[in-house]
This record gives sequence, C-alpha cells and structure tokens, in this order.
Amino acid sequence: MKNLAGVKEADQTIKEELYLAGIEAVPMEAKGEVPYTIEGKIGNWRLRRAWYYWIATTELRTDGLPLNHAVALHIKPNPIDFKKIMGTSIRSGGDAGCSSPEDYTSQPVYDDELDEKLMALGYKKEYSNILKKDYIPISVGEVARLCTEGKLDVQRYVDCYHIDDQIGLNEFKKYLRDYNLTEV
Repeated sequence: MKNLAGVKEADQTIKEELYLAGIEAVPMEAKGEVPYTIEGKIGNWRLRRAWYYWIATTELRTDGLPLNHAVALHIKPNPIDFKKIMGTSIRSGGDAGCSSPEDYTSQPVYDDELDEKLMALGYKKEYSNILKKDYIPISVGEVARLCTEGKLDVQRYVDCYHIDDQIGLNEFKKYLRDYNLTEV
C-alpha cells in the first residue's frame, strides 16, 4: 500500500482500495497524518487508513472476531502466495511481529465474571486513583497465558487489526462475509 501521510488526494486512493475490497465507503471527519474524508465500514467494523496500512476496529470488544475465528483467519493461506499466512498481512492487534491472536491480542470482556475467575486464581483487586475504581492489575499477555495454560476459561475477541495490503483488505472482508461474522 502507498504511504498516504500528508497526501492531499488520499481520498482517491482510499476509494479505490475500498472498492477493490467491496467495502462500503462512508464520510467522516479527517483525523491523523492521512488527510481523508472517508473510511470503510463492514458491519460494526470501522476501517481507517493510516500511512501504509488500514486500521480495522470495533467499538465493542464482543463485535470483534471470537478467538477461534481470529486464529483461523491468522493461519489461512495467502491466496497469492501459499507459503505465507494471512496473519502476516492481517495483523491482530497491529502487532508488527505478526503474533498469533492466542499469544497477543485476544482479550476477554472485563466484567464481574472475569474478576471472580481471576480472584479464584489468587489475583487481588487494587484501587486505581486514575480509574476511580477497583480493578485487577493484569496484562493482556498474562490473560492469554492463563487461557493457553487452561487456568482461565473465557471467551476472547480480537477487536483491532492492522491490514498491510490489498490482498489482506480483500480477504478480511471476505472472511467476515463467508463466516457471517457481521452483516456485510
């Protein structure tokens, strides 16, 4: 993908990339280094163009891909180069290392049920002056490790991707459509 940082005609390239992927273009107010007035929309997914890639996000974590689907998308062979997997161009969590969703970004919904499960494992709540509430201080990686080790059983989701090329953008849309993961 072209570097669109500072490109005044970014909308034209964005329209073309969205068209080629069959993704709806919607008007929006420009933000960031890429001067654009449109973004992509696939169901509850919002796609914003960054310098060399697209950023796909959902507002609600549960609108993201459930972990089993995120892993399936990650290991799916690239349709142009079968030696590569789609996880190298559709990067869960935007991880530059192209880590598996299992190891990196898959997040549960943080709620009372998760708190109870973590406290049963010995984690304790602390008060945060910034958040103005009690919370359990635990990292994304630690949650993933507990799940992988079978110590924690929660539904996890990937609600953010960085998509590096046109094939990735096309395949992301196709995957959501083919598996009825969102209304597309």
